[in-house]
Amino acid sequence: MKYPQSLISEKDVRANLSQFQNLTRLYKKHLFSSLALAAFFFVVVLCYFGLEYFLKTKKVPLVAIRSIVTSTINQKIGKAVDLGVVDFSIREGLILEDLVISREEDFSFNTNLLKVKRVTFHLSSLFSSIPQIDRIDFFSPQLTLNNDEALEKTLLEYFKSTKVKEVVFHDTRVSFKKEDMSVLEWKEGWDIRFLRKNGKIEVEYDNGIYWLPNATRVKGEGTLAEADANHFKFSLQWKNYPSEEAPLLVSYLFGSSIQSAVLSGNGSWERSEKGEDIIKGDVEFENSNFLISQLPGYVVNGLRFQEKFLFQDNKETRDYSSLDFQLKIEDEILKGKENLLKRKIDFKVDDLEPISSLFIDLATSEGLPLVGKARGSIEIDETGDKNKWFKVRGAIALEDLEWQSERFSFRNGVSQLNIAEGNTVSLTVKGEVFDKPANFDLSSNLEWSRSKKTDGTYYYPLNSKTKATLQIHELLAKNWAPMYDAWKKETLEDIKERQEKLIPEEYFYQKKIYKYFLEAMNFDLTLLVNHYFPYEGSASSGELKGSLTIKDGRWNTSLLLPKTGSKLGISSYFATKTPNFSFTLFLNEYPWNRPWTDVCGMNLLPESVNLDYSFASQGSDYYTLVKDSRINYTAKLERVKVVGKELWTKLNLPEKAIQDPITLEFTLDHYFDMDYMRNLSLTSASIDLKGYAQNKTGYFVYNVYGLIGEARGSWTFSEEENKRCQVK
Repeated sequence: MKYPQSLISEKDVRANLSQFQNLTRLYKKHLFSSLALAAFFFVVVLCYFGLEYFLKTKKVPLVAIRSIVTSTINQKIGKAVDLGVVDFSIREGLILEDLVISREEDFSFNTNLLKVKRVTFHLSSLFSSIPQIDRIDFFSPQLTLNNDEALEKTLLEYFKSTKVKEVVFHDTRVSFKKEDMSVLEWKEGWDIRFLRKNGKIEVEYDNGIYWLPNATRVKGEGTLAEADANHFKFSLQWKNYPSEEAPLLVSYLFGSSIQSAVLSGNGSWERSEKGEDIIKGDVEFENSNFLISQLPGYVVNGLRFQEKFLFQDNKETRDYSSLDFQLKIEDEILKGKENLLKRKIDFKVDDLEPISSLFIDLATSEGLPLVGKARGSIEIDETGDKNKWFKVRGAIALEDLEWQSERFSFRNGVSQLNIAEGNTVSLTVKGEVFDKPANFDLSSNLEWSRSKKTDGTYYYPLNSKTKATLQIHELLAKNWAPMYDAWKKETLEDIKERQEKLIPEEYFYQKKIYKYFLEAMNFDLTLLVNHYFPYEGSASSGELKGSLTIKDGRWNTSLLLPKTGSKLGISSYFATKTPNFSFTLFLNEYPWNRPWTDVCGMNLLPESVNLDYSFASQGSDYYTLVKDSRINYTAKLERVKVVGKELWTKLNLPEKAIQDPITLEFTLDHYFDMDYMRNLSLTSASIDLKGYAQNKTGYFVYNVYGLIGEARGSWTFSEEENKRCQVK
């Protein structure tokens, strides 16, 4: 019988055991030391867990602590509390998990003041009769403050009254609002550390490793006097910080409301023992987007600049600069029975184009087409006299001005504005309007009073007395057609919006433009055009004279061509709930080169027009003015050319009859939504037609009768959609 051969022989086993014994004798001391150390650590760990178990079960009353925590919060701040697990460890101390404090006395509204994943209270001594807490750690807290000034003061006083040496917030998120305005909105976690040291409370805060490139980081430090909370000093550095996380603070630094920006810079806030504040710093705004109240309909998009600021108790200084402009604003408050503001503004713009291109029209998404240079200084002082509230002095100079757009052209502009003592204003503007020389001169006296609104705030209506003259060497009416077409388009869009959304009519005398500017305005403008041309290539119609007067709630405008007697008049009494408005136009053999109208696909192009037109209505907006309008006019179109033969073909009339120039006359009356055309007459060498028309459904129905060539008859036809024609 064969047995399996062993893997190792007896001789080899004896050799290995002999070698092990030799090594044991050689390292005997080291081996026993290692075993003793391992045994020691085992005993220490065993004692640690044993002691922790003893303290947790015998020394630290966890159930009572839960009750104490909830009752203390209820008594101190009057809020409901929800607490998860309460535990203890020697290393961390007392542990509270899932702590939630409601904003109300209960959780019925589901709004939380504080929500913390984990809170640890480190004890200074485990065996003293009254253990003291020397450190508190909050892990992932979410704090929401909204108009809680009393609560903020209570929390601060409570912290000062305790003996805790250190409080640390890890990965903190804070939402802080004042009067429904967001002050802070920390979306990224912050680490904040409070440490008592030498009678002061030292503060450190950051939201990550500051030096990381292209990262949003903030860090800072400060000290707070423990005996006097009003004595403190804080410093802050930030990099690539989004304004959305501190909108109110960023808007305060900027000096106006800002929608979005990315900030990098530093700042400090120090309050002395006397209560005097000094806030200063240097911050760079990148990709700034904000609205300007003085330019409704525009948004500044992508502006980059630097600001140096210094805020003191009675004075604020903001110094803005970039490659293209410098702007300095100084505000000073004069203390007295009523605080008064003194403001000084100095600015210099070497090139307007890079800045104006960032002013984006919300309707067209295009920038302002403005080029030039600007510099100036303005001082505005509040006087305390409610009838003469502002005192203004200053000067503004503009050079190389240019505005080129589809609607308007101005170039080689130079302007000088001076405001002297007594708010006396003088303004001169020289340049070329549509490549023709133009001069504008204005002198005015301005007075602002102060009035109180029903909500207790103030507004400042302007009382002005102004005289101005505008002289243009040549004026081509065709150049102004794009501006008129744009105004017409915007007007129709406004009317359509009011119809669709049923926007109610506003009383005009309650609008800001009336209360702030028009109520006490006295304005007189004289216009003189040396040569007026109806369209390009036409003969000169001679001088054009005009005037614009606004006084005592009335607006009057007149334009006159002395050579032909053609004239235009606009008048309105607007100091009422619903202003009345009238428009008259008289044209005498006025040259014309645009289609007058389109009838069933036929364009009527007269060479000259005689017109006696009147429009009357009342209302505070375009929709009301159009809806309640009354229009009457008599027109005579001479040497009319007809383009398009669809109607003539449908009527089975010879095309040769409309080849000769036609004289068209009619009288039209418009009331509400209906039009009535009477005394309709078409005459030429081969046509002699009479008739009438009416519009009750949005389309005209024409009835004409008479002689065309040698044929006599009557015809009825109406317009349809897309300018098509239906013969009846």
